[in-house]
Amino acid sequence: MFDVDEDIRTLTQSDWFGARGHKFQSDLMTCAVRKTFDAGETLYLYGDEANGIHAVLSGAVQITAPADDGQEFVVHRDGRGFWVGDLALFAEARRLISVVATQKTRTLFFPTSRVERLVQDNPEYVRDFYALTRENMKTSLRIMANLAVTGTEKRLVLRLLHLDEGAAKADGWITVSQEELAAMVAVSQPTLHRNLHRLVDLGLVELGYGRLRLIDRSKLIANCQS
Repeated sequence: MFDVDEDIRTLTQSDWFGARGHKFQSDLMTCAVRKTFDAGETLYLYGDEANGIHAVLSGAVQITAPADDGQEFVVHRDGRGFWVGDLALFAEARRLISVVATQKTRTLFFPTSRVERLVQDNPEYVRDFYALTRENMKTSLRIMANLAVTGTEKRLVLRLLHLDEGAAKADGWITVSQEELAAMVAVSQPTLHRNLHRLVDLGLVELGYGRLRLIDRSKLIANCQS
């Protein structure tokens, strides 16, 4: 179910939308179309023409990007309050990534035609949307910087902390397979398994089937810094 007031409260908790002016928030919400995706359903694919922007209200999405050898790799997962789709829209270009729901997911979708009309009527809103692109670039740079960290366990911890910020469920479970997590951290599965179970033995992480959750973020951060 969708609730307009609850939707706005959810989105104002995100860094980008929450920092925008009230008029921009109100005007943008008039452009929204409510959508629901089942687990495994695609929001859009690499190479698609840009057709709008999505804001995740509940659930979670997985982002994949192709490597030079043509294989697609999971580069990020995020949940409530995550906005995606702005870069290709304003560049008038095709999608650079694929976005797929990992569970039942609700979004607000802002079609290209409505966004373009909004900006034509309010040219100053270009700066607001540019701030969204900056926010997503900050996330991309954070992912790249964390991948460059030496030390497999530290790199794993940094990725887990990042994924935990976008965990969609109130109980904190992160839906991700060990195969996908190994690809995100750029290690072999045996290496991931060894490092992950060390964190479990320390009481910092709990494992489930195709999912995991952090038991103590502060201790995990301290372990990463030691």
